[in-house]
Amino acid sequence: MGRIKVLHIIGGGEFGGAEQYLLTLARHMDRSEFELHTACLFSEPFASRIREEGFTAHVFPMRSKIDWKPIGNIASLIKTEGFHIVHTHGVRANLIGRLAARRSAPCHVITTVHSVLAFDYSKRLDRLVNRISETCTRGITEKFIAVSKMLCQQLISEGIPPDKIVTVYNGLEIEKYNPETSGLTVRQEFNISPDAVVAGIVARLHPVKGHPCLFQAVAEVVRRIPNLLLMVVGAGPDKIKLQEMADRLGISKNVIFTGFRKDIPEIISALDFLVLPSVCEGLGLSIMEGMAMKKPVLATRVGGIPEIITSGIDGLLVPPADVPALAAGIQKLAADRETAAVIGEAARKTIETRFTAETMARETARLYIDVIRG
Repeated sequence: MGRIKVLHIIGGGEFGGAEQYLLTLARHMDRSEFELHTACLFSEPFASRIREEGFTAHVFPMRSKIDWKPIGNIASLIKTEGFHIVHTHGVRANLIGRLAARRSAPCHVITTVHSVLAFDYSKRLDRLVNRISETCTRGITEKFIAVSKMLCQQLISEGIPPDKIVTVYNGLEIEKYNPETSGLTVRQEFNISPDAVVAGIVARLHPVKGHPCLFQAVAEVVRRIPNLLLMVVGAGPDKIKLQEMADRLGISKNVIFTGFRKDIPEIISALDFLVLPSVCEGLGLSIMEGMAMKKPVLATRVGGIPEIITSGIDGLLVPPADVPALAAGIQKLAADRETAAVIGEAARKTIETRFTAETMARETARLYIDVIRG
């Protein structure tokens, strides 16, 4: 057969967890065994990023949510290039990719599930439409990759047979996360004083990530630790709401909005600890990045997060939407540097042993081969 040809289909209109997952996966797949292409439904920013890595990216822009033209265009691409596998990521890409694959059969369809659909969309109508489109086309997918056991169980509860689901954890390129990196450059960029205690959240500015709860907790803690700063890393639809909330809570001077950043390891190096108070989380890539940098992580006990963190050993977990518990966790990590350092050391070891890019690529390659062999 020669190399197995795989077409990944993704929205690509942002550079979030799914895009990072795909970029990491592509880098670590054996190019002598697999030929990977990407089809994006938005022209930027992801198509440029993956082209920079030497991979082929095709762009089929959707002009609206009901623009079906990409289905025919992608189906033609599948036929012309002779892809053996179509691998989809995200609700819109799932719909377009599955229908295109069916139109251009024969080829195999795999879907990676990165999150819980119900928490991805704040508007009820969007949730309903996406649930219908997902449910109606799931039968086209032969195998589902869940990035956590929690997501695996979620899919089973929605009626997907267990033998169609494989759990493959996200993995990090561990060599890119050097805990010895100095955060001085980033601290100087944002005029952070040497004596400041810096917490950080690296996440989309989206309701599912729990920023409002975090802001309320910070407002409590700064009464006792006035030199506490919160670095808010990321972009998203809630930026203005969050800036207004910081004003109302009187913590504007304690909150730094960095916007979208490509230099995440460097940003994390400037932090004393990382916080992720998500309402739901498929796995939590930024948690893993913080742990790889030997930073203690405070997160909520939701979704796949407890599959990464053992509370009190390599991180701290608190209940979701619990402002007092979150505030107590922040104060503990800010005040008890010795415990924070011990947790950070253990966190790095967890990533090194369980969540590497090599493991993720190896298990994904095994699934591709199993699907091709039937």
